This record gives sequence, C-alpha cells and structure tokens, in this order.
Amino acid sequence: MNQKAIISYRIEKAYNSLKEAKAITQLGFWRLIGDRLYYAAFYMASALLLDQGLIAKIQAGWII
Repeated sequence: MNQKAIISYRIEKAYNSLKEAKAITQLGFWRLIGDRLYYAAFYMASALLLDQGLIAKIQAGWII
C-alpha cells in the first residue's frame, strides 16, 4: 500500500469515527462517544503526520 493510500484510509477512518460519535449521541453513551472522538483525532493526526513524512509511535509499537 502506498503512502497516499494509507493517508486516505486514515482520513476515511477519522470521518467514520466522527459519524459513529454523532450517531451514538442519540443513545447517550458519553464514554463511548469520547472513545470515538479520540480515535477520530488519532486517525487524522496520524494521517497529517504521515503526509509530512513522519510516523506516529504508540505504546504497542509503530503505526505504518
């Protein structure tokens, strides 16, 4: 998978996580909403970093 495809995939995952968070607001599960918002920010940040030639590191290892 090339870099542009990975960036697009992560951006798509970020927007999907935002959609999920919005849908969950109807149910009032606030911790779950927070989780979805966290992942939306994480996916978007990792896409932006990769676009700049950087790789995000997490506790468990490298994100590629």
